[in-house]
Amino acid sequence: MVATDERATLKVWRRDVVNSRSSRKLRKAGFVPASISIRGKDSISVKIKTDELMKNLREYGRNHLFNLDIDGKDTCTAIVKGMQYSPVSRELMDVSFQHVSLDEEIKVEVEIKVTGREAAESRRLLVVTQLDKIPVKGLPQNIPEYLEIDVANLNADDKITVGDVRYPEGIVPDCDTDKLVLVVTEAKSSAAEESQEGQEEQKAAE
Repeated sequence: MVATDERATLKVWRRDVVNSRSSRKLRKAGFVPASISIRGKDSISVKIKTDELMKNLREYGRNHLFNLDIDGKDTCTAIVKGMQYSPVSRELMDVSFQHVSLDEEIKVEVEIKVTGREAAESRRLLVVTQLDKIPVKGLPQNIPEYLEIDVANLNADDKITVGDVRYPEGIVPDCDTDKLVLVVTEAKSSAAEESQEGQEEQKAAE
């Protein structure tokens, strides 16, 4: 569960021409078309270097607050609201940023990070996840990169709901708290393992 005050800067440039042809040219040149949504104003069409964007997302996560440097003249604080990929090539096609105010709540989906799986599996337990993300709301600067759930000490038939998850101060779930996040079950033995166990028991009896 990580939230950081560190703010990374992304350089973006305004786009004068916005159409499919210009977008294809941008992607070939190593850029991705993007837009910045601002409440009460028209969205701003921009472009951003694809490798720089992906590098920062890997380092800081999707819910990080970025300073957008627009043409080296204007700046705004924003989060990545959406990313569209080609269903065939999986190429990044478009990115949408949402301008945020540090004193206004926002709603986002935060990824779930499950830890302790190996400890659970060593006890022949299987962790079955029902959700990959949890919708939450709170001030932008308090939104965590992920929500951590430790399953190392859970037992068979234990369940974790949205309401059981620990949230940073100021962050609350924005969905039914009874919604199931994960459940722990006993791992089923394979036919080969059961046969081997049976042979070992038979030998022991002899």
